[in-house]
Amino acid sequence: MSTRKQAFGVPALKDPHRSGLFSLVLRHAPISRVELARQASLDPSTIARTLRPLVDQGYVVEAPTAPSGRGRPERLLEVVAGKHTAVGIKIGPRVISGVVTDLGANVLARGEDIDVPLDPVDTFRAVAALVDRLLTSVPGAREKALGVGVAVSGHVDPDAGTCRYSPILGWRGVDVAKPLAELTALPVTVHNDVNALAVAEHLFGDGRNARNFAVVTLGPGVGLGLVIDGKVYGGAHGTAGELGHIPLVPDGPLCSCGRRGCLEALAGDAAIASAAGATDVDAAMELARTGSGSPSAGARSAFAAAGGWIGRGLAVVCNLAAPELIVITGEGSAAYDLLGEGLTASLKEYAFEGEDFLPRLKVAAPDADLWGKGAACLAIQRSLS
Repeated sequence: MSTRKQAFGVPALKDPHRSGLFSLVLRHAPISRVELARQASLDPSTIARTLRPLVDQGYVVEAPTAPSGRGRPERLLEVVAGKHTAVGIKIGPRVISGVVTDLGANVLARGEDIDVPLDPVDTFRAVAALVDRLLTSVPGAREKALGVGVAVSGHVDPDAGTCRYSPILGWRGVDVAKPLAELTALPVTVHNDVNALAVAEHLFGDGRNARNFAVVTLGPGVGLGLVIDGKVYGGAHGTAGELGHIPLVPDGPLCSCGRRGCLEALAGDAAIASAAGATDVDAAMELARTGSGSPSAGARSAFAAAGGWIGRGLAVVCNLAAPELIVITGEGSAAYDLLGEGLTASLKEYAFEGEDFLPRLKVAAPDADLWGKGAACLAIQRSLS
């Protein structure tokens, strides 16, 4: 049972104006006071007065830089990343993985458990044990922990802290945040896994300089996280973003959702492996890159076709939301060399902006800690709001 208050928030950031400035420094550091004042639409004296408690308490430091011209060198503001830690947990089918990060989402420790029972009670016990191991492995991490962010595939209501429905886990109406808070003695926030990546992109990725952008994940499914006017858009009860289940082909292949012709059924990992005649998508990639003859050509054709379908899906996002940026990430980004040509050709054909949108398409490098860092960013963001 918890022995501390299970609530997010840093006392030094209780003032919303101070919290807003701290968030800007965190996202854009190193940043000058002049630039911070410009972004916050405040005068420099207000900036100095508002930030002074954070400097005094060791949350923000000033570092001098070489002058760019005459006069004194400009001092740049940075967040002391080691001031706090955050835990990020990704709950998957029979696998849970996690990381401990600092305030800048730099990974300090990582861990994983496999063959975890799908029953929520057993899963939560395993998560609590992993959180404990992770915090124990980093000296001082437990005392500095902001909380735990949990990323779950499926429909998640972040306000209620519940998983409304996760087909991949077989969960429906499962309270996640409350039982984990009691087991870990830490505040817990939960969100859809792709939305967690959108939060991470907004804080530390290409989305730092965009008010409206999308994150699209490739892998077993095709996921979508939307940031609109600087905030993750979840729709009603967190159910927005089911890009993988837009229907593209009437009476097409059967999808995991039970319907036919969804984007996931046409371009997810299983669809690519099947079309390539391979046991899984990794084998399909190997065959496409290093094989020979018709099997290799067939594998390359499978990826090209999947890329074409994904491009159509991205065109839907472009035409509906007109984002400033789309970031492609997830395990499937490792196959972008095989998907890219078909994807961009299809996007040019079906997006209203055509090829003009292509410079705003970014592909993230594969990252083994991707989901854990995204989940940790949920805790970081929640503590700053």
